[in-house]
Amino acid sequence: MTATEVRPLKSDDIPQLMEIDKEIFPDDPLEEDWLKKRMERDGCFVLCQNEQILGNLIVAPYGKDEGHLGRIGVAKNEQGKGYGSILMEYAIDWFRSKGNIKSVHLYTQDFNETAQNLYKKFGFERSGTTWHYFVPYETLRAKKQLTVQTIKDDEIDSVGERYASLPPEQIRKLLTYEEFLVLTLKDRIGNVVGVCRFTPSFPGCFPFEITRVEYFDDFIDGVVRFGLPEYDYVRVTFTDIPELAQLCDDRRYRLHHRLLKMTLLLQLKQS
Repeated sequence: MTATEVRPLKSDDIPQLMEIDKEIFPDDPLEEDWLKKRMERDGCFVLCQNEQILGNLIVAPYGKDEGHLGRIGVAKNEQGKGYGSILMEYAIDWFRSKGNIKSVHLYTQDFNETAQNLYKKFGFERSGTTWHYFVPYETLRAKKQLTVQTIKDDEIDSVGERYASLPPEQIRKLLTYEEFLVLTLKDRIGNVVGVCRFTPSFPGCFPFEITRVEYFDDFIDGVVRFGLPEYDYVRVTFTDIPELAQLCDDRRYRLHHRLLKMTLLLQLKQS
């Protein structure tokens, strides 16, 4: 059997990878422009055999000492051959090589038992539930009592310490990329009561954090002015806020995904 290798993604790989990815993830396929930007940073890999792409992997540090496994996929006609395990082993070794990463998290569809079993095999455990909804702007019932603005430099530490999904180090990293905004929700006296990473080109908020569900409409209403005019909706993705999921269900917002968050506590290899 011809040997396989995991190597960094090259620009020539993109057309083939996009075809494979569209088969694996038809609801959220990777886009060419995004891939071109992403491959400029470390953490974007393909699994190859004689230059034929069998699968792909996207990994990144997150915050101070976490890692995020953002994508792992194997071409449909190559599944069941152990390639997922090869990619997972490579991912874990990559995170270990950074020297400071203590845990790794990922998100997987709640019905995908095959993927969940792979993650469990490598020590991942369920650590949360995540919902991803489409929210049409026309449905909002904003009270206009709260304000949304881009985060200020002197707020980063306090906001990041309050909301674990956006630690200070991650906020600072996000602010170095032109495609992301970090937005805060403030009450009338200036207290931060919510935060999100907003991607106007998606358009989506993730992570999305609010201290009270009744703040939801004012937060999304405030996001609108940061968006692009061609969109009349926003995707909102949040973890472990079941009351907000209930509100979205009651309003019959389209549920795009219900995901399981899974986390691995990383053990360093013994020398």
